Amino acid sequence: MSKQDYYSVLGVSKASSNQQIKKAYKKLAMKYHPDKNPDDAVSETKFKNAKEAYEVLTDADKRQKYDDFGHDSYVNNGQDGHRYSQGGFNDMFGEGFRQRERGFGGQSFDANDFESMFSQSRGRNRTQKGQDQDFVLTVDFVDAVQGAEKVVELPVNGENKKIKVKIPAGIKDGEKIRFTGKGGAGVHGGAAGDLLLTIATRKHAFLEREENDLVYTATVDMVTAALGGEVEVGVLDSRFKLKVPAGTQHGRKFKIKGKGVTDRKGVTGDLFVQIKVAIPQDLTEPQRSLLEQFKAFEEN
Repeated sequence: MSKQDYYSVLGVSKASSNQQIKKAYKKLAMKYHPDKNPDDAVSETKFKNAKEAYEVLTDADKRQKYDDFGHDSYVNNGQDGHRYSQGGFNDMFGEGFRQRERGFGGQSFDANDFESMFSQSRGRNRTQKGQDQDFVLTVDFVDAVQGAEKVVELPVNGENKKIKVKIPAGIKDGEKIRFTGKGGAGVHGGAAGDLLLTIATRKHAFLEREENDLVYTATVDMVTAALGGEVEVGVLDSRFKLKVPAGTQHGRKFKIKGKGVTDRKGVTGDLFVQIKVAIPQDLTEPQRSLLEQFKAFEEN
C-alpha cells in the first residue's frame, strides 16, 4: 500500500521551514496521541504517520533524499524513521519540557521521556470503558423459534435489576443479545460496559433444530407403515396430514420445503418429518395369531 506524502501528512508545503514543520507536528501529536485518544485506532494511525513524517522532514539529509526519490530513498536503506532527536523535542515543545527536563536532574529529555510523561498520567486520568457482563438466559424451544418478550432479573453492578428482553425470532442456541451501556460502570467518566445474554434453548418433546431446519418425529403403527395411510403433524402453529406411502421404513424423512425456522438474517429452512414406527409390546392372542400366519406366509 502506498504511503501518503509526508508534507500532506503534516499539512505543510515543500517550502516550509523546520520550525514550521515542528509546529505542525506538535499540533498533530497533541491532538492524536494515543493517551489522549484511548482505544481509537484511527487516531493512533494518524499519530504514527505524523511522527514518521516529522522525523524524516526535520533531518536535512533524509529530507533531501525524500524530496529527490520519495519514500524508497530511506525505507529501502533501513531507515525506519522512528526516533526523535533530543533537540527536536526540546525545541518543539518549549519551556514546559525544559522545566520537566530539569526535574530529571539535568539529564537530556528525548522521545522516551515524552512517552513516559503521557504514560504516568494514564493510570490517573485515562477514561476506561466499564466491564462487560455476560449471563446465560435459558428459553423455551418455541420462544427461540418464534420470538418472545421476557422480563428477567439479573445482578448488575451489585444490584438486582429487572430487564425487558426481546428474544428475536429464529435466534440460535449460543447466540448473544447485547444491551449497550447496561454493564459495569465506566472509570473516570468512561462509557459503561455492555450486558450480554447468551441464549440457551430447552429441548422440545418432538422437535429438533438443525441450523434452520426443523425435524419433527411422527410416530405411526407398523400396520400404517406397511400398508400406507396418513399421519397428523402438528408443528408450532401449523397442522396438516401427511400421506405415508405403503412400505415406509422406520427413520424415513419427508421434506416440506420452506416450513423451517427463519433466522435473524431472514434465511428460512425446511421441515423434515421423520417416521418412527412403533412396535406393539403387548399383543393379544388374535394379533399374535395373525402375525404368526404372516410369518409363515413369508417363509413359504
